[in-house]
Amino acid sequence: MNERSGAHGALARFFGANIMFAAGLFAHAFLYNFYLESVGAGAALMGGAAASLTAGGLVALVPAGRLVDRRGPGSAYVAGAVLAAIGLIWSAWVSSPVAVYATGFLAGAGTSAWRVSMGPAIMRLADERTRSRAFSWNVALLVASGSVWTAIAGAAPAWVEARGLGATESLRAALVGGALLTLIAALVLPRSHVRSAAEDAHRGNEQNSEERAPGLPRSFTLVILVVAIWMCAGGLVLPFFNVFFQRAHSLSIGRIGTIFGVAQLATAAVLALSAEAAARAGPRRVLAAWTVLFAPALLALAWAGSPGLAVALYLVAGFVPPATNPLIDQVLLEDVPPSRHGIVSTWRNGATELSGLLGASIGGILLEATSFAVLLSVAGAVAAFGAGALFIVLRRFDAVAASAFGRA
Repeated sequence: MNERSGAHGALARFFGANIMFAAGLFAHAFLYNFYLESVGAGAALMGGAAASLTAGGLVALVPAGRLVDRRGPGSAYVAGAVLAAIGLIWSAWVSSPVAVYATGFLAGAGTSAWRVSMGPAIMRLADERTRSRAFSWNVALLVASGSVWTAIAGAAPAWVEARGLGATESLRAALVGGALLTLIAALVLPRSHVRSAAEDAHRGNEQNSEERAPGLPRSFTLVILVVAIWMCAGGLVLPFFNVFFQRAHSLSIGRIGTIFGVAQLATAAVLALSAEAAARAGPRRVLAAWTVLFAPALLALAWAGSPGLAVALYLVAGFVPPATNPLIDQVLLEDVPPSRHGIVSTWRNGATELSGLLGASIGGILLEATSFAVLLSVAGAVAAFGAGALFIVLRRFDAVAASAFGRA
């Protein structure tokens, strides 16, 4: 009983650390363009700042995975918190393009290390009975807390400015406050639990010995490619849903904001239900159910005539990406030994970044050339293909991994 309570306590602290880590990221995402505008920057620098975050994340993926496999996810998590906090704090004091890009790169690198470490950490902190719940609850708590952090970030500058600081200084104070919470996450993280589990995973003279670590099956490359294709379906349309409701259904920005806020909270609740279903029926079955649902929702949304129906279908479609991501993580990580969790998490997160970049770019071009009906139909077709391909390759990978790593 005490051992189980200790494990649950460590997992709760891990969730708390993640929520605090995300505070700086949500504050930056919401406020940074306002800060840049206050120091005279234009839209080009705002776009460059966002791109530098992605670039830093991509560059840090492989080093973060290697750090997870060699030193454990706790080390990668702490390194990510420190790097992200430095980048976020520094970003609130600069205005030149080179400095803005450099700080964004640092923050992106730290965020990438955090994301790569999360899946392996959950694998070590949660046992088989609680693992499905832990993966999905982690995302649910991040989604729910994100709405809170965004609201706080929106209110903080006015609160600070009312106490005598100027507009730019108030934005800077809010950004730095969020970044400090990201740094504090490194102290909240239950590193001893993560580290001891990592050491257990590397017994048998496998510590710091990459040559002795079991290699990944070749089929893993195909799995990652298919995961990227599947995620492209969401990448094609998710960045444009705000414009969709404005153009296709003539909703006001205020109403769209309300819909998005409600959707965020509803997603957190649905993720909790998905976690319970995965714990009872298994992550593979629940993953299959979610993937089958995505294409019909997108295709129906393409031809939804009323705003009410469009909002309902948007909610259903919006549930799928955050619900499937933790299930994919769990399925992949359970198929390989702990000494390979870092590299698996690296490539899975790489698939996310690649699908986001390609999906948003292609989606924007397609929308400009055609219409939302075409864009949603194409996304639905990609989702249908991706769902079928994902089902096939995951079954194949499970069998190959069982043979390669001697699992029953």
